[in-house]
Amino acid sequence: MNLAADALAPTAAPLRLRPPGAAAPAGAPARRFAIDADFGHGGTWAGIADLAEAAWRELGERGREDLIDAHNPELHMALARHRDRIALKYACLTETAHDAERTRNFPLDRAYRLVHGLVGLMLDWKRALAPQQPWRVAAYGYDRAEHLAARFFAELARRGADAGIEVVAYSALDAAALAQRAPGLSAEPVADDGAAPTPPVALDEAGYVAVHAQLERGDPLAWEIHAPALIAYHRARGEDALAARAALRALCLSNHYGYYHESASFADAVLAHFEDMVGDDQDARWNYIGNIFQGLVSSGQQERALELILTRAEPHLTRIELRAKMHYLLSMIHLRYARKPDIALAERYILQAAQDIAAARGRIDDADQTFLRVFIDNGLAFLRVRQGRAPEALALCESGYGLLTRELGEARHALHRSVLQYNAAQVYVMLDRADDALAHYRKAIEMDPYYSEYYNESGNLLQRQGRYEDALAQYELAIRYSAPYPEVHFNRGVCQSHLGDWEAALASFALSLELNPQQPEIHQIRAEIHEQLEDADAALADYDAAIALAADSVTARVNRAVLHYGRGDYPLALADMDRVIALDDGQPEHYENRAEIHKAMQRDELYRRDLDRAEACRAAA
Repeated sequence: MNLAADALAPTAAPLRLRPPGAAAPAGAPARRFAIDADFGHGGTWAGIADLAEAAWRELGERGREDLIDAHNPELHMALARHRDRIALKYACLTETAHDAERTRNFPLDRAYRLVHGLVGLMLDWKRALAPQQPWRVAAYGYDRAEHLAARFFAELARRGADAGIEVVAYSALDAAALAQRAPGLSAEPVADDGAAPTPPVALDEAGYVAVHAQLERGDPLAWEIHAPALIAYHRARGEDALAARAALRALCLSNHYGYYHESASFADAVLAHFEDMVGDDQDARWNYIGNIFQGLVSSGQQERALELILTRAEPHLTRIELRAKMHYLLSMIHLRYARKPDIALAERYILQAAQDIAAARGRIDDADQTFLRVFIDNGLAFLRVRQGRAPEALALCESGYGLLTRELGEARHALHRSVLQYNAAQVYVMLDRADDALAHYRKAIEMDPYYSEYYNESGNLLQRQGRYEDALAQYELAIRYSAPYPEVHFNRGVCQSHLGDWEAALASFALSLELNPQQPEIHQIRAEIHEQLEDADAALADYDAAIALAADSVTARVNRAVLHYGRGDYPLALADMDRVIALDDGQPEHYENRAEIHKAMQRDELYRRDLDRAEACRAAA
């Protein structure tokens, strides 16, 4: 755990990050991890990879292969230097497809799942080795951590507080900037209790030659491991154009893994030398623009992403198949990514893309033309769904699948063929044809058996049909095949609730809340479970939590009012019903509930007035 803080701002000070209200740890930590979180030194998982490696080694020494196995996806991704020893157990087609076959990018949420998994690794490591021992993670270079690393430190501070893990960030940010970077956490100055990690050793010429030899041999991990050092090497020598080329490789790699904020962080450096890098090579131009675009648009820079296409692609692309791809992307900008979608403009662009690729027949390889035609029609299907033309969307998905299979066979484009089955399933859901949807989910799963979302969404359909045991089996597979995400545990908890398995449901909801505490609906469901278990205090605590997160929840307030009423806390019950009526006037049941409270408080006039209002509401309806 000795990466550098050599560029640390002199004014940076140690700040404890912790959830508001959490008690400060007592005494000095028994174990301290000093890490360098500077993205420019260690890349996406700067510092975090050091923690993950220590956990991996120590758990292995203790024979805890069960915990190593449980955290396989995040260990595989974070420990690039050891990836040959940590094979990914459940690789979906998005991970294994290459080049033209890779037609689906990871959602940003996949990277957030890795963050959850890495935090969970820290918690499991500590519980296994030192459950009672206080630990401190001291993040030097915190202000230069990129998006995912900053998220990791915030999540570790929040989830690790009860486990005895303290996070200290060495930061020069003011309170507002720090709150934006670590929402939901408070920060307070603390004393520095140790030395900064050892600065990284910069590449010298001999080191550069050795790294360059690895790159030339086509070592698949060389760029991932050495890109930060290469970029720093060229910048230190004033070789900005070469630094930009290294940054471009890092950008594309980050984009490939779904680390979009990290990818976008390289955009300025790359664009400064972009024209010299691509020259007249239209394939290179489009490939690199597509990668830059994805990072920008996925990190909330939609306007800049659109400008990139209009200025760096549109005036320069003359080949018909590349213009087809460009028009497709312009359609998606206005359909999927724009803050205010423009359906008409999206339709114009997607139809232009279809015309372009039709005109490319005979001018490009027939197999490529067939695939691009199906790919563009899939985008058109998405547009038709947005237009409420679901049958047309379904026909496009099914005809595209048939054409791709007939002309290219089942061995090629397995990923896109599975996506077509998945999209058809989603359209069938919209058409309320659950059995047909499930059949298409099964086909998608046959082609891509480790894509977690297929199982989660199939489980939701089965749950709606009342097939709870079947749904639970799907949720278990969804959990097995992915790093953690809150939705699947929520869905499993709802399913377990339907079966009356209250303890299992509460455990699932607790897991979901640990990953995402901003879920008032879980607190409301838990409160109802506690009522079934006749635990009024726990139910009231969950209703309080639900209302704290969603103050205008009518259902939660009504239910809490009933609980207060049953406990004889009439003023509290009345306050809730007053708020309910202010939020949802015109409902006779609300006035009848409030009338009963007035009756219990011996306010006869108010009791009769509310009964009259209830009757008036029924008459008006």
